[in-house]
Parts: sequence; structure tokens; C-alpha cells
Amino acid sequence: MQSFIQEVVEGYIFFLFFAGLLLFSLVRQGVKSKKKARAVLILTIFSAVIWVVYYLIFTSRLPVSMAFIVPTVLLAAAVVFRRVILPFQGHCQNCGRRLSITEFLSCDEHLCAACYEARHPESIKIPGEELIRRENEEKKKAWIGWKPGREFVIAFAFDSGQGNVLLIDHINMSGKPGKYSGVIGEIKAGEEGSAIAAGTLQKETGLTCDAPEYMGRLNFAMADMNIRFHVYVAREFSGEQTRKAGSLPQGNGQKAAIWMPLKKLKYDQMSMDYPLWLPRVLRGQRVEYYAKCNAEGKVYEDILCLDVEL
Repeated sequence: MQSFIQEVVEGYIFFLFFAGLLLFSLVRQGVKSKKKARAVLILTIFSAVIWVVYYLIFTSRLPVSMAFIVPTVLLAAAVVFRRVILPFQGHCQNCGRRLSITEFLSCDEHLCAACYEARHPESIKIPGEELIRRENEEKKKAWIGWKPGREFVIAFAFDSGQGNVLLIDHINMSGKPGKYSGVIGEIKAGEEGSAIAAGTLQKETGLTCDAPEYMGRLNFAMADMNIRFHVYVAREFSGEQTRKAGSLPQGNGQKAAIWMPLKKLKYDQMSMDYPLWLPRVLRGQRVEYYAKCNAEGKVYEDILCLDVEL
């Protein structure tokens, strides 16, 4: 008998540990598992009482007869208050499906996950991107009626095979944000953005692209002017000297075209919005970006919308 009591004393430590973990998990789920958390707490207390009694018996502070009396009393209490202590059922009360271990332990209403979500739609967690999309839709209401005063194209040549993107290096802006950018050209009244992008790209870099892909709009509410950039990406082009990383011979002393690996883009020397949208448009994701700028031209509030219709 003494060896049995010793085994109980030693084994209950592990049981109490796992019961504590289960209780913590149920408490974190809040009202969904309030009754079952209470039941696990009561069972843990009962187990702790049994452990204390068996420990005192093991150390000869209580008679051996208590090893039978205390569990019997606790078992009787469990039978009398079984609805409180054992509020567990094995099948869904709505569809009858056998509950998984998690559903069996965690849901006070004895429902499977699908039935619980149907009864409590407010409990469904919104995915991160969907939550961001909803927040952006709300923020965009402040842009209703906004119109650009001037419109530009900003174009990039992207060689997906080499993983390089062609940028403009503004040579005299050494180390400053804005040193590297896409090819920029202004759209005049009646002009087509795609034609402007192709023409400006050929003029600045020597590359020929008949149909650059329209990938996004960048809207900037400046202190003195509203500006919109239409983003184009040339994926099929000709006339380049090389597609490897490094400078091309085109340049006028103020700026020069340079191939740069997509994975090593120097975002710290680009406008602060570039990291948000540039890698996405190069990989084929259409975006629309909204930014409010202060008098110094720095963005203090922005919205990035993904997978938009242009």
C-alpha cells in the first residue's frame, strides 16, 4: 500500500501540471468555455486535495484509511454536483457530429466549430489582410472627391530572369532619399500614359518597350499640389546594353540608368513609400497608394490597397 501511495504522490505532480495548462487555455477563451474552465478548476482542486492527503499519508502524518475516505467523499460530491463538475458531451448538440478533443473540452454549448461559428458569427476571426482592407476602405472615404492637379508616369524595366530592376540614379543626390527612382515623365492633356511611359523609358535608358504594363496609381495630397503617378512596368524590352547589375552608359552627368538586384534594392535611398509598393508591382500585384504629405513633403498618413482594378 505504501508503494502505491508513493506512486500516486509522484504521478499527481504531472497530472496537476497538465491540468493547470488546460485550465489556462480554457480561461483564455473567455465566455466560450466559462463552465468547462470552472469544471476543470474544481477537478484540479479535488486532485490537489487528494495529492495533499496522499502526501501526508506517505509522510505518516495521516492514517492509511484516509487514502480511501477522502477520494470516496470527493467522488460522492462529484456525483451530486455532476452537472457542474462534468459539463462535457461527446457529440455536437446541433448536427450530431462527434466532437474533436478541442471542441469537447472548450465549448460550453457542446457545438462543433462550424456550428459554433454559425451561431456566433461575431466570433469569427478576420484574417489580417481582410482587416487591413476594411480599414483602408474606411480611410479612403476621406479621399472622396480628391483630384490630381498634375499627373505623371513612373516606369521601371524589370528583368524577371536576372531578378534585376532598372532605376534612375540621381547622381547629385548622394545618399539621400530620392537618389534612386523609376523613370518619370509628365502626362499632358490628351496624352496616353502607356505611350509616355514607353517614350520616357526609351529616352532615359535606351530601352524600347511598346506596351509597358499598367500596375498602379500613387496619389499624393501635397501641401501645395495634388499629384498622381501612374506606375508602369516593362517586362519585355529590347536595346539594352546589358541586363546585369551595374550602370548603363546612358547618362548626362545629372542622372544615369542602373540595373539593381530586386533583393538588394537600396530602399533607404529611395522615397519612403517605395518599399510598400515597388516589390509588389514588380512581382505582378496591382496597387493603389494614397498619401498625405506635410509642408516638407514627408508622408504622415498613407493607405495601400492591393489587387485593385485599374
